[in-house]
Amino acid sequence: MFYGIRNLSLDLGRFPKGFLLYILIVISISLLVIPGSVSNQIKVTVASPLAPVQKIIFQTLNFFQNRLKKIASISEHVDEKEKLEKEVFVLQNNIIKQRNLINMLTRKLETLSEFKKNADSNEKPLIADIIGYDASNFRRSVIIDVGKKQGASSDDAVVFGNALVGRISAVGNSSSRVMLITDPASNVPSRFLESRAQGIVQGTANGTCIMKYVPRQVKVDESDKVISSGIGGVFPKSLYIGNVAEVKQKSANLFKDIKIEPRIVFSKIEHVLVIKKNKKESIKE
Repeated sequence: MFYGIRNLSLDLGRFPKGFLLYILIVISISLLVIPGSVSNQIKVTVASPLAPVQKIIFQTLNFFQNRLKKIASISEHVDEKEKLEKEVFVLQNNIIKQRNLINMLTRKLETLSEFKKNADSNEKPLIADIIGYDASNFRRSVIIDVGKKQGASSDDAVVFGNALVGRISAVGNSSSRVMLITDPASNVPSRFLESRAQGIVQGTANGTCIMKYVPRQVKVDESDKVISSGIGGVFPKSLYIGNVAEVKQKSANLFKDIKIEPRIVFSKIEHVLVIKKNKKESIKE
């Protein structure tokens, strides 16, 4: 019976459309009146050729659903990873900032401790950060973040680790200009540590120093240490200035030509100490 129905379906194209409609109506009525077991068998027979197609469609839908779920999951992981990377980036920056702050405070405390250990007076120096540089051919100076409000004044000496940096040449309300010992206008009364011979350390245009007015008969060797003498009252005594780098003696000159290498590399320091100058007492005649 079923074989006949299948053959019939292959030859339906030869019949008129009205006849085909009539056949479909008859088949529909027949399905309604025939027993249920026979009707189910017909349905199974009709649906059997579609089963592979349904299986393929079902598998395809499942494949795309799974892929979409994986894509959504990957997208969530990517967003979460980017968020975590941003948080790590910010935390790393904060760690570097805190480490830098700790290093700066540690160095300031070490500098202050070293100065207090070697200082002759009990006066407390001012701790200042360097906030600007001026290294033109005519000026060697730095700007620090203390001024009149913090107690700084003109001609206050400026040191780093008990070595002489320079003196304050101009002072504002909250900042000051420090003339370095390498400035051509700087003159520091000084002496040799060993021989005790005196002279004046002056800055040069090339960023070094020379020691002037040292008599030609004074014995001077390279690497001799030079310190401040304290004469004149502007600079405290015994501050390390630098070492002798070169000594020249011209036969016609009364004084030696002595090149001094400063103790401090000024481009590498970040903070200094300001030593407030002592008040001069007038001597009554």
